[in-house]
Amino acid sequence: MNKTSASQRPHEGDRDFVESLARGLEVILSFTRESPEMTLKEVAEKTGLSPATARRSLHTLRKLGYVGMNGKRFLLRAKVLSLGSAFLNSMNIKDVADHFLQEVHEEFHDAVSLAVLNGNHVLYVSHISSMRDNRFRARIGYSLPIYCTSLGHVLLAFSDPKAIETYFDTVSFERYTSRTISSAEELQSALDFVRRNDHAAALEQLEYGVLSVAVPVRSPDGDVLAAVNCSGELSRANLDTMIETRVPALRKAADRIAAALERHPALLHSIQSGNVDSPSGIGADLALGGTIATP
Repeated sequence: MNKTSASQRPHEGDRDFVESLARGLEVILSFTRESPEMTLKEVAEKTGLSPATARRSLHTLRKLGYVGMNGKRFLLRAKVLSLGSAFLNSMNIKDVADHFLQEVHEEFHDAVSLAVLNGNHVLYVSHISSMRDNRFRARIGYSLPIYCTSLGHVLLAFSDPKAIETYFDTVSFERYTSRTISSAEELQSALDFVRRNDHAAALEQLEYGVLSVAVPVRSPDGDVLAAVNCSGELSRANLDTMIETRVPALRKAADRIAAALERHPALLHSIQSGNVDSPSGIGADLALGGTIATP
C-alpha cells in the first residue's frame, strides 16, 4: 500500500485541518488483508506516526468501538463498516448502479463493477461478483492500482493533464504477471488506446487467465465521472470477444448510470468533489475497504 509519512502530507499551513482526525483515519487504513492484527510498534511503523501518537489514536478508536485487541495486538472491529455504509446509504448506490450492473452480469456471468479514482488507485463503489475463485476478488470498497486495471486506464486517460502528469511522476510499477504494465511507455500506450476507442482492454494484468474491458460513465457535459467494467476468464472469451460483446452492454449500462446520477445529485457531487479537491487532482487516497499490497 502506498504510505504517506506524517512529515509528507500536503496540508501544511491549513489551520482548519484536524490533524488528529487524519491520524485516526490513517491508523484505520493501515490494517489490510496482509496485516489484520498489528502491535503498536507495527502500526506506528506502517503509518509513519510516532509510537505515542499511534497509541493515542488506537486508544481513542478502541474507546469508540472501531478497534479491538487480541492480547497485545490491535485489530479492527466490525463497527468500521458503518463508515463505508454511511456513504452507500446516503448516496443511493443501489438505485444508481446495482440494477444496471446486475443486468450485464446476468447476460454474460462476468464480474461487473463501477469504480472511481482514489489517489493512485481505483475504488470500487458498486460490484456484482462472478463465481470464479480469483486472487483479487473485488468488492465494494476494494482498491486496485490504476496502471494495471481496465477501470484505471479509462479513468486516468480522461483525467486533467496535470493530474496525469502527477500520476506518472509518482507511480511505482509492480509486476503481478509477465503481462503487467511495468513502464510509463506501456501505460501511455494503453491510455492512447482508450482515447482512440473510448474503452479499455486489459489482459492478464493482475493474474493469469483473467481479462477485462471498461468504458467511461460521462456527465451530460462529457466529463468522465466513473468507469464500469466486465472482468471474465480467458477460458470463456478472448479479448476480441470481450470487446465485441461486453463493450456495447457496458456502454448501455454506463448511459443508464449517468442518467441515474442526474436524479441523485448527491452522489454526482461526491464524485466530482473527489476529483477536484484532492491534492493530486485524481482523488483522495481513502478507502474503507480492502487494498492489495502495492509499492
